[in-house]
Amino acid sequence: MTCLSDNSSSVPSTSRRANSSSDAVLLTATELFVSRETHDAREIAIYRELALNLLPQTRIEDRRHVASILVRHPCAPQELLSALAADEDTLTAYPVLRNTAYLSEEILTQQARSGADSLCKAIVEQSDLSAPVLQALAENGSLDVISALMNRTDVNLSDALVASLCKRPGVLAMFGDELRNRDAISSNHLMGHFCRLSGEMRNEAIAAAELANLVDLTRSGSHKPARAVFKPRLLNHLHHSAMADSPDEFARELAYALSLPEDFTRYALIRDSGETLAISLKALGFKSARAGQVMVRHLGDRTSLGNLRTLIDVFRNITDGAAMILVNRWISVESTAADKPSTQHQPLHQDSRPARKPTETLWQEINDIEKLLRIG
Repeated sequence: MTCLSDNSSSVPSTSRRANSSSDAVLLTATELFVSRETHDAREIAIYRELALNLLPQTRIEDRRHVASILVRHPCAPQELLSALAADEDTLTAYPVLRNTAYLSEEILTQQARSGADSLCKAIVEQSDLSAPVLQALAENGSLDVISALMNRTDVNLSDALVASLCKRPGVLAMFGDELRNRDAISSNHLMGHFCRLSGEMRNEAIAAAELANLVDLTRSGSHKPARAVFKPRLLNHLHHSAMADSPDEFARELAYALSLPEDFTRYALIRDSGETLAISLKALGFKSARAGQVMVRHLGDRTSLGNLRTLIDVFRNITDGAAMILVNRWISVESTAADKPSTQHQPLHQDSRPARKPTETLWQEINDIEKLLRIG
């Protein structure tokens, strides 16, 4: 290779490159390198050292050009390809990620976590994807990326990977049937990600919860079904909050009572089809009449009378134990240690729950409600 030498006088200095962007030293050296199909080990080593030293100072436009012309050369140094694949500039990294077979797990995971759609699409085409890379794609890739991932029969749909997919908005609606056909989605996934399921799969989740409840009763040797143990005063207060003018306030109260994030309960009140709310009210121990009032108040303006009747049937037919199992699964999936102290995530069938000290005004409201109920 006559165009590259280890003679320092033949290579423009770093200071000259910094002072004159028109020099384009790395781009020029790369164009010379790829102009020949083969190089000996010494020539490759010289080019590699030169390129790695110049790359940090090379402007974006030149880095993109270098990546695009170098990536298909049979003698391209692996260290340089790795540096280009890890570049923060998407257009620099893409051709290397798309066309280089052997890149480190660290680089692939890092670029998958960046969330750039083109990079994720390039990575998903890699022949051998490790579990951390798959996890990063499942957590950050677009639905198109997830679709490409699902089309690969060689990908191991582990429990952790499926759990990450289930948390993504729209994934279960689009790929739920395929996950089920591949026996990748379990009853725990169905129960824990209930609010993201389609109607048919929600019925399967409720059936799974009923079965789990029967199994719990059998194992415990108890013939007494589980019952919610929330105090009447708390239920009275929740009912009063539900019937007030502010859905946000009821969402906060419901989130506190169930130890669930407010975003979850707000979604249940404002956007969900209603089964999540019906099951939540059953788990809390609401009576049928009051549960119906709450559902009419929060769902009546966006669903039909027929659907409301179906939701009331869901409330009446699901057992207390199955409802509590579902809510506890939601707590496990939706809540994290960073969101709430772990002491708040107690199973709903336990005898005690952490209580918030109400204000004097709140106590007065609760007493007034109880008086009205006794009068009625």
